[in-house]
Amino acid sequence: MRVTCSVLNDFITNLRMEPPTSVLQQTVHVSVTERPLDISDKHKAVKFSIMLQASAIITLEDGGQYLLEYGEDCGMDYRDSSNELLGTERTNGLCKKLVEFCDDYGLKIRPGIVQI
Repeated sequence: MRVTCSVLNDFITNLRMEPPTSVLQQTVHVSVTERPLDISDKHKAVKFSIMLQASAIITLEDGGQYLLEYGEDCGMDYRDSSNELLGTERTNGLCKKLVEFCDDYGLKIRPGIVQI
């Protein structure tokens, strides 16, 4: 089974509904992806879509497991003369919120994405 959340608050709510020990290895995996847009040569790109993803495997009392995942497009970064990094700024704020929750709840954060 897979549970997918499109906003961070829903992901955190689902984590909070289970004891920290039910999260496999007490670990949430987090990844930030930058995807170049509007150009075929990614080394010359100036416009990037910033995506935040998180995932964890939850073990149920009956021994079953499910994948809890979250993904959100956080906006655009422009690496040109304007240097607008709105996507990165939003991502940083969301990551900070997730790190604070995990620290308080006894969970670790590691890089990567859990896939089935």
